[in-house]
Amino acid sequence: MMKPKKRLFLFASFDQDNIIDDTVIYYVTKLSEIGDVVFVMDNDLPKGEIEKITNIPNVLYANATRHGEYDFGSYKRGYLWAKENDVLEKYDWVYFVNDSVYGPLYDLGLVICNLESSGKDLIGMTSNYDKNTPWHIQSWFIGFSKKVFTESFFNKFIKNITHIANKTALIMKYEAGLSWLIIRHGFSACAVLDTENNNVYEEPRSVLIGGVPFVKKGAISKLRKLYFLYPHIEDDILLDYIIAHMQRYNIKMVKDSFRDIYEFRLFGIPVFSISAKKPKYYKIYLFKRIPIMKIVKKG
Repeated sequence: MMKPKKRLFLFASFDQDNIIDDTVIYYVTKLSEIGDVVFVMDNDLPKGEIEKITNIPNVLYANATRHGEYDFGSYKRGYLWAKENDVLEKYDWVYFVNDSVYGPLYDLGLVICNLESSGKDLIGMTSNYDKNTPWHIQSWFIGFSKKVFTESFFNKFIKNITHIANKTALIMKYEAGLSWLIIRHGFSACAVLDTENNNVYEEPRSVLIGGVPFVKKGAISKLRKLYFLYPHIEDDILLDYIIAHMQRYNIKMVKDSFRDIYEFRLFGIPVFSISAKKPKYYKIYLFKRIPIMKIVKKG
């Protein structure tokens, strides 16, 4: 039997209201089920707020101090904590992840196992390129094998991260820059889904269909209806957290609380589908788009 991989997730977070949102707690909890977590937040939190994270099993360290260096500044602080406390080299894989997404919507462990089995040393959820930036693994979820994160060039890159105000410059130097630094040193890379022109924001449905168990928080409204999220989400409590987060950030979209439970396909085409809203409401859709009947259960 293959030995399970040891993983360390360096989690970067920020919140405009100086709180730790339930979507973040959910995400960190799911990560803690498949590895250890170091949590760094670019906020000065009120007393007691950080305990929402420190109470989660397998969280090795949690810190919330305003540093102004964005996600890469948090990655730097998490990496240096792990290195200085002699825990870094215990792991087979180190991941940089941030809270810019909702999820995981379903089993993240299986997705990661498939990535780690690819034979690549730089892996992630999505890659991207456009007219302004070269191909790279997007840094909201990016993983490095032990061959990479123990290299001196990697350590030097992380230690030299500083504040960059311009977003395009930041992406070029740190996000795309890190991918190409690793590739130039002879390592290969892959992602669950290759995108272009930042489709992770522009076409969230195609990202979900492409096997990525996350949706960008900044892209959720482009689903138009939460209905399109339901086939991909396994845990009802996460849906509640997503809706609450959207309300807090005043994200406008059509909220449809019905969820698919049955589907009839003809030649692979979903002709009829039945969606349910607990505890007693049902809808029947034609071609998954046209509602043709609503049923209310008595009693």
